[in-house]
Amino acid sequence: MSVNIIRTTLGVLMLIPVFLLILWMRKKKALRSTTEAHEPEDIELDSIPEYENISHTAAKREDTEEQGDMV
Repeated sequence: MSVNIIRTTLGVLMLIPVFLLILWMRKKKALRSTTEAHEPEDIELDSIPEYENISHTAAKREDTEEQGDMV
């Protein structure tokens, strides 16, 4: 009977340091991720856009179509 009580007590006492170690590692990881300096990336801005303003070109087409109908 007393052997079972001792085993259970030792098992619980062995789990406490493991639990504390896990909590410490989580805290350390969270602090490291918030204190790291995020270096800004160098972004090159192109002066020529790779896309075309569709609404602008559509308006131009409508204007030219209207002018073509008038002739």
